[in-house]
Amino acid sequence: MTLSAPETQPDAPGKSGLRGHPVHLARITLAVCLIFWVFVFSDSGWGPLLVPLSTQLHISLTTTGLLYVIWSTGYLPGALVGGAMLDRYGPRRVLLGAALIVLCGMLCIYLGLLLPQLVPLGALLVIAGLAGIGGGVIDASTNGVISAAFANKRGMALNLFNLLYPLGGVVVVLIDAELLRLFHNDPRPPFLFTICFITVAIFSLPGVPATYRISPQESNASSSNDKPVPRSSSLVGILVPVIVVMMLTSGISSSVRAWTPAYLHVAFAQAPAIAAALSSITWALSTLSRLGAAILILRIGSWKLVMLGILVTLAGLVAMALSPNAFVATLAIAMTSIGLSPIFATCLAIGSERAGRSPGSVAGILFFASGISTVFCGWFFGFLLNTIGPLWFPPAAPPQERRRLGHSPKPQVKGCRP
Repeated sequence: MTLSAPETQPDAPGKSGLRGHPVHLARITLAVCLIFWVFVFSDSGWGPLLVPLSTQLHISLTTTGLLYVIWSTGYLPGALVGGAMLDRYGPRRVLLGAALIVLCGMLCIYLGLLLPQLVPLGALLVIAGLAGIGGGVIDASTNGVISAAFANKRGMALNLFNLLYPLGGVVVVLIDAELLRLFHNDPRPPFLFTICFITVAIFSLPGVPATYRISPQESNASSSNDKPVPRSSSLVGILVPVIVVMMLTSGISSSVRAWTPAYLHVAFAQAPAIAAALSSITWALSTLSRLGAAILILRIGSWKLVMLGILVTLAGLVAMALSPNAFVATLAIAMTSIGLSPIFATCLAIGSERAGRSPGSVAGILFFASGISTVFCGWFFGFLLNTIGPLWFPPAAPPQERRRLGHSPKPQVKGCRP
């Protein structure tokens, strides 16, 4: 890809890549990473805050989970439109508009928590959906920029870039856990931290160029040994195999990520701050798995890496269902995250290499497809957790706590499942 900025000079004939000095490339990469973290902090922050929000707003955990579901629903059109907007309007304007949308959404939710009597729950749900649109635009656009900028090693670059997701998740979960401890499970300080970070990240946008284009040499580059499909084929038709894999795995990944603190709270009666801290273990191991995937993909190829990730995920889900305590459950969830974390970025690289054009539109289509799975699985996992509960007997949470979270008391027989 060639990113064009006013202060750069044209490339020499036959030379592909980014125009200008490598320092210019570093500035662009840093700015894109910071804006990507705007989405990461906003998306990952819902997990530790679901239980505190339930207490703050005096509603059930099932109802509180709708905030994340609506956020994920807003993500869908944002991802689909954001990729196409990137190809048409360039990175700077698209990322600035998306970051401002997320900032305004988080500010409104924060004000709604400060003045709950003036902002009804329905308004908070609408605001969460609008903020999710900005998050979807950021996710698709930043991945599109990285996919095009590092086309010669796209699989490794996208895995390294998406390593920022679990890394940012570790940061925001630990910060939120400490803020929840210091302010007695008040969800407003974590929201304020996210708002401050978004404001700082916006000031990095002058480092992002206004326009970009794809050079012929780079559009034919491939790191997954997957042959490009003729340009006459439609993008959706080209991406069908990749879309199927992403829809089967993305929903599970997002559900595990968002509901881990609440799961540990309901299943093992862990305090919200402790549950958030335990979930940081899964984020840390997920970060290491993406780093390993970036190295392994050069040796075994993209499709083999995806199959390996699916096998590890299945083993982790079985272990999670059979976990007898919070520590074992945390390790099982971490194992699931290790298998899931490199699949998304690797499928995105495969899709971009198959298409060989329009990296923003490719990213938007794939993020939209995976977002559909995310919305359904996020709601379905929360529904199961708050109605059926954990698979084993007895439930760790006391009866009065289970009633507050939306469970109905059931007669228990020692030695039998509920």
